[in-house]
Amino acid sequence: MNEERRQQAREFLQPGEHLIAVCSHDLGPGVPTPPESMLAPPEPAGLQQRIEARLSRPLRHLAKPRALDPRRPRPAGAADPSGRTSDATDAKGMEGGWQSSAGDFVISRANVRGPLACVLALTDRRWFALGDVSPLWHTTPVMKQYWEVPRSAVAAVRANPGGAAQFGRMDIEFTDGSWVALLATVPAHAMPFAAASARYR
Repeated sequence: MNEERRQQAREFLQPGEHLIAVCSHDLGPGVPTPPESMLAPPEPAGLQQRIEARLSRPLRHLAKPRALDPRRPRPAGAADPSGRTSDATDAKGMEGGWQSSAGDFVISRANVRGPLACVLALTDRRWFALGDVSPLWHTTPVMKQYWEVPRSAVAAVRANPGGAAQFGRMDIEFTDGSWVALLATVPAHAMPFAAASARYR
């Protein structure tokens, strides 16, 4: 699985850039949802636009999808995409305001539409993140880059900061003092990813 993620990240490399490490992830428990005013308006999918164009105005309103917004926080105890459950007592998942580096990461990720299979990548030049923006009925992921910073913007990646109770958690610490918690989709990938990032500081 990680080789598939590496191949997805390679497609976004710049000329002469070298990929160091990748990790598929979700946001950690306790990461807040950005205010609606900071999010870009959603873009209707092509098929949805074509269907709505053929409907009368009253029917267009009824045809709007009522799917859950993936940017909204899940209720306590609800399963996340990795199969783990969140708990209302989970520790804080972000430090820093919405203008911080951590806030920018969370806002950028919230603007990704689709199933939210995300990949964090480290190269010899920068960090960047990809999200799967393919429609739910597609079996092949369509990846889009939604965030990037220079390599120097990240101070450290700490894997399993809470010990065994948070296996798979990674705290991404930025040089402005902010941080955000992520959960590796495959918990065993968190430690190697953090170790790779430490070797290339």
